[in-house]
Amino acid sequence: MPTYQAPRGMRDLLPEEAAGFDALEAVIRARAARYGYPRIDTPVVEDRRVFLKTVGEATDIGYEMYDVGHAGEGGLTLRPEGTAAVTRAVLEHGLHRAPQPLRFFYWEPMFRGQRTQLLRYRQFWQWGLECYGAGEPPADLEMIEFSAGLFAELGLTEFELVANTVGDAKCQPKVRETLEAYFAAHRDSLSPESQRRLGANVLRILDSKDPRDRAVTTAAPKPYDIVCDEDRRHFDSIVEGLDRLNIAYRVEPTLVRGLDYYTRTVFEFWLTNPEYTKAGHISVAGGGRYDDLVELMGGPSTPGVGLAGGVDVLYYALKQQGVRIEADLSADVAILSAEKGDGTDRLQLAAPLRQDGFSVAIEYSDRPLDKQLESAVKHGAKVAVIRGTPEARGGNVIVRDLVNKQQRVTRLAAVRTEVGRHVKRRPVPKLSEASPHADEHEAGAAGEAPYVPDDRD
Repeated sequence: MPTYQAPRGMRDLLPEEAAGFDALEAVIRARAARYGYPRIDTPVVEDRRVFLKTVGEATDIGYEMYDVGHAGEGGLTLRPEGTAAVTRAVLEHGLHRAPQPLRFFYWEPMFRGQRTQLLRYRQFWQWGLECYGAGEPPADLEMIEFSAGLFAELGLTEFELVANTVGDAKCQPKVRETLEAYFAAHRDSLSPESQRRLGANVLRILDSKDPRDRAVTTAAPKPYDIVCDEDRRHFDSIVEGLDRLNIAYRVEPTLVRGLDYYTRTVFEFWLTNPEYTKAGHISVAGGGRYDDLVELMGGPSTPGVGLAGGVDVLYYALKQQGVRIEADLSADVAILSAEKGDGTDRLQLAAPLRQDGFSVAIEYSDRPLDKQLESAVKHGAKVAVIRGTPEARGGNVIVRDLVNKQQRVTRLAAVRTEVGRHVKRRPVPKLSEASPHADEHEAGAAGEAPYVPDDRD
């Protein structure tokens, strides 16, 4: 047993898993950029009131937050979810005064002191989108379409989209009163947890996984039948849009989500692989509308809608389904030498290869060359560049293909070309890319007329 271990419910991301997360982030971040959602990051520590005021003290998050403090400073907590934190940032920096709608993407770790179980951790990663200032149904629809399209892009097929409406602020009291009256009449049949929720957060009873509660909720009044006509029209517009977009879905009357700030639309993507349905539903993404959140936090009345997806859940769902997640863990090229004490020469040999986009690891030791070659193969290198042998002198090196067992004596000036015959270069990110404007007389696409200046200004 190791002396020290990760805290309960938290885990290390070892290189393979971390590389898989990186691959997922690249795909999701690129998709968010194509939808016009720039990235925003919030502190991992927030004022506890940010969440108590918005998600509700009677919600699971209200009980599961990790409180932290420093030098007598209290009232802080590790961020348990993203929407309230992003909303706080929007208001603090005056972003709500910018032209709307406002769009944001995030990819961040979250923390909840929840009971650990399958795909449920106390530190977990989420990606999310938030859109402020758009109250129209197409904004809700785009959130759902983004997720469905993302899963298609990644190759995830074993999921089901479920959606519901919980009504807006004007209609939710009627929904709550109707449900409270129904569940009060069946109080003795409810689990102790749902009996507690009856007076605090009755909507969460609909979402209970306890078999005792499920038997009661089956006949419970449906929120869709209770909400206002305007809410029903909003929801009907969304499901009609899903039909037009050929996105499969099911209206789930018991779906409510777990946070108090949701209004009208709520939706989730449930995993359907039998491995993940043994203990109830596991959501790989979900979200909905929160039209009162900005005002609740002290800002002007501003509609909003968003979604969040679990990175851990998505990663393991893809693995369970057999989807291969590309992860570059090993350097493709190894720099070896039969000469002792020439570490700087090895670095000089590696530098231009790395600059050219090759992944290169250096053998630091003065072990015999056969041992260095053996080590390079074990570390997954595909090519070895060898110096210090009788053939590799006078401006020459050996480029050895470790897969095909072939080698060639190569001039130093041609090393990058020769290595490139055996392994691919990897993209080299740049801080900025020069993008000269097209010549104003250049013809447009497919033979269209050239662009001409707009003199109206």
